[in-house]
Amino acid sequence: MGKKVNVYFSASSLYNQSFDLYRKIVDCIELAGGKILFNWLQDKKILSPQQVFDEAIKAIKSADVLVAEISTPSTGVGQQIAYSINNKVPVIALVNENAKEPSRFTLGTESELLNIVSYNETNLTGKLKINLDKLLTRKFAKFNFISTREINNYLEIESKRKNMSKSRYLRMLIEEKMGKLESKDE
Repeated sequence: MGKKVNVYFSASSLYNQSFDLYRKIVDCIELAGGKILFNWLQDKKILSPQQVFDEAIKAIKSADVLVAEISTPSTGVGQQIAYSINNKVPVIALVNENAKEPSRFTLGTESELLNIVSYNETNLTGKLKINLDKLLTRKFAKFNFISTREINNYLEIESKRKNMSKSRYLRMLIEEKMGKLESKDE
């Protein structure tokens, strides 16, 4: 990975026994090429709740990705994930393979910006690197698409039928076409 990825790390702050794991995840993010924008693990004790909130929102807005540990359910983490998705910041949600009660709401969320990654302490660094690399190569470019009502109606129907956005449906069609063109060139 050439470019450093700006990362906001989110995890439940109520479970003190998890802080060693969280420090390890932060280390893994940095080893995988990430730059932590706001290290609330260190700053939580010296900042007021309002300051933590303000710094977290600022960091999420500046982030290329939010990495969240969701093995332990947390309202704050869920809010940060929702805020990220609403602001088009991709999310890597880490779930420990041995988690007893992971965040079921997050696991049930469908968004092309949310990637659920199951991990253990042995494969954590590798899985983070793979997923951060994928995000870098998958940056989206926006453009306007003007269509007839007939095409728009078709896109509405098909995207709803496939339970995806019109943009995602169009990308899927184009990627399928690109794959067919590449196989013809070989």
